[in-house]
Amino acid sequence: MDGSTRRLAAILVTDVVGYSALMAEDEAGTLAALLAHRNATDPVILNHGGRIVKSTGDGVLVEFASATAAVSAASQVQEVMLERNAELPESRRMLVRLGINLDEIVVDDTGDIFGDGVNVAARVETLSDPGGIAVTNAVYEAVRGKTEAEFTDDGEHDLKNIPRPVRVWKTLGTPTAETSSDPVRRTLATVAVLPFDNMSDDAAQEYFSDGITEDLITALSYDAYLAVVARNSTFAYKGHSRDIRTIARELDATHVIEGSVRKSGSRIRVTAQLIDAETGHHVWAERYDRELHDIFDVQDELVDAIRARLTPALWETAGRRRSTGDIGSFDAWDLTIRGQFEANRYTIEGLLAGIEFFDSAKALDPTFAEAFAYSARAWFFLAFFGWRDDTVNPWHRGGEDAELAYALASDNYQTLGAMTLATGLAGDVDEAKRLAHRMVELNPLGYLGFHVLGAILAGEGSLDEAVEASTNAWRLGRHEPLRFDTASDLGYAHYLLGSYEAAVAWGRQSVDLVPDYLQSNMLLALAYAQLGRTEEGQRHVDNMLASRPGFSCAKQRTRWVYRREQDRDLLTDGLIKAGLPE
Repeated sequence: MDGSTRRLAAILVTDVVGYSALMAEDEAGTLAALLAHRNATDPVILNHGGRIVKSTGDGVLVEFASATAAVSAASQVQEVMLERNAELPESRRMLVRLGINLDEIVVDDTGDIFGDGVNVAARVETLSDPGGIAVTNAVYEAVRGKTEAEFTDDGEHDLKNIPRPVRVWKTLGTPTAETSSDPVRRTLATVAVLPFDNMSDDAAQEYFSDGITEDLITALSYDAYLAVVARNSTFAYKGHSRDIRTIARELDATHVIEGSVRKSGSRIRVTAQLIDAETGHHVWAERYDRELHDIFDVQDELVDAIRARLTPALWETAGRRRSTGDIGSFDAWDLTIRGQFEANRYTIEGLLAGIEFFDSAKALDPTFAEAFAYSARAWFFLAFFGWRDDTVNPWHRGGEDAELAYALASDNYQTLGAMTLATGLAGDVDEAKRLAHRMVELNPLGYLGFHVLGAILAGEGSLDEAVEASTNAWRLGRHEPLRFDTASDLGYAHYLLGSYEAAVAWGRQSVDLVPDYLQSNMLLALAYAQLGRTEEGQRHVDNMLASRPGFSCAKQRTRWVYRREQDRDLLTDGLIKAGLPE
């Protein structure tokens, strides 16, 4: 096999119990549930340094550098599955078998792995109990006394196409689930608001129905008893005709809201339905025919009606109004949602077009905080994407708008998001952390809050907390444009913890999403260097020097955002070992 290499590895194989029967009964629902489970368990594998080699239908093949990492990851995967299954009806529970072997493998030039070691792992997996783990004797001897997993001797087995008997050890049982760290599981109901259909004759009115949807997501997010799926996750289904229950399973939602908007002249018609995701039955439906200037009253009525049916104990709080202050003109709000529609394309052209709309909205109503908040985020995104102009500094403009937004509405998720970015970029780590925590409190399913919190915690040296926050961001941000940066943040946190294999695992995720991202290429160069795998890291060194010819370790050290001297030293040490200019 040309280009192949050999190395010792721990091989993990997973398989869903009774998958064929589940597919025969409900193909779409089973695939959706599997995707949601994978979104929760894949980060566990990556946090333990596992390399996900490939998926095979209901199974996954993973390579680990050590048996201890493989067993620790497998144990946590089963804990996560136990937590998730506990909240599902028995008919929808999905159990997984896990098998692990320790042996030499063959790695081809595509990264795929082969050999007897892989075959044995696949055969051992079939011996695992549902919800359990089975390992070979080599794995057991390697991890004995090093992990909390308890195994019992299952004796020797003759495995298909394996010439020698294999001694197998199995876990005594799936451990008891503790309180979940997944924010999805901390609330009474998880709501997914699907993009409202534009029923107007004019396709150009699409922005209006999107704006109604986004406002509804924001308003519902203020309820501490509700978890509301992030905007980019639900908008991924825009224009797709799919079964509501299937979408809900993919999003881990207990309820789904869908509807339509028809705008004609000075009149508007909004319809909305609240659907129980388990049964597919309508819990509530309503139609509103109003004048356009009454749109804010319609939104408030929608929110109150939905909250009343999902959280009856909170009836007394119904009628809460927008926290952005009074909107002086309908046109300002209309311009803002036009701007969101453009900016949400996340291209330089879209962001610039969005800023023009936001500026017009700000001129019409200088008290409308969200116009300033969205403008700030657009400027920051322009800076993140590397846009430069001799006449304007996007960091400075973003910071100005963020401060104005926050002054107008200090407890609004969008203004907090803008101000958190502004204060973090300005170096005020303590204030940025306080604001990020408030974002998470306001919206436990908000990707941005966990994303910025993870980066801030890593910067101050709270690395284990940073991993937890950024892992939550990764789970919640399946369709977020900044997900590549979340993966990079996780990689750096693991690097500073000394978990170089996990740093590599997350670095790969980041470059898979954005191959030329400087920070993730630097991360891989550092981590590979610490592992003594400089040849593998050289490609990432070359990528860095190609995009930044004047790079030096000394210059980079002044740019590190990490407070602790020991963290900056470890990063600099990696740069030097990677062979980058001092």
